[in-house]
Amino acid sequence: MKVDDVYNYDRNADFLDIATDNMKELKENSLIVFDAINYRWSQMLENFNHSPRICKKVKIIDEDKVRRKPLIKFFQRIASENPDHICFHCGKKIIDETPAIDHVIPWSYLYSDDLWNLVYSHQTCNSSKSNIIPSETTIQRLEERNSRLLAILMNQGQKNKHISELEMAINNGLVRKFWISCQG
Repeated sequence: MKVDDVYNYDRNADFLDIATDNMKELKENSLIVFDAINYRWSQMLENFNHSPRICKKVKIIDEDKVRRKPLIKFFQRIASENPDHICFHCGKKIIDETPAIDHVIPWSYLYSDDLWNLVYSHQTCNSSKSNIIPSETTIQRLEERNSRLLAILMNQGQKNKHISELEMAINNGLVRKFWISCQG
């Protein structure tokens, strides 16, 4: 079945003329067509909307299970700026426990693990903040931490995908943009 055989389109018309002999195939493939339309709409929205990663969210929502990846790979990079393991949220040193790596902007809003959004936290501070959108003061502290972290990593001569994303986030003000978009 060729696309040309599915419908006829007239630029001046307000509708598509779907060939009746193709209705069976269209019905059989309706879920695929529906997913394709939604995905294309989400791609278009990303050009006009500051909401982050719309396409990724559309794709993930359709999956049976949303899976989070282990954050251990970020541990040393975060330690570059915070070698004493000070909790980002309460400001106290993390003693007698492994620091949690926390998403300042909750993971459920971004569906992504980005160095620019990850900090050390006490296990209890991490779990008590739950899915709450952080305050503007917290976002400002994160932006400042990101600038310090990037400077340290660059001085160490480190360069990889996560550090490039950190630099891009700083240069494009993504922390603040994503934070604003998560507020509804």
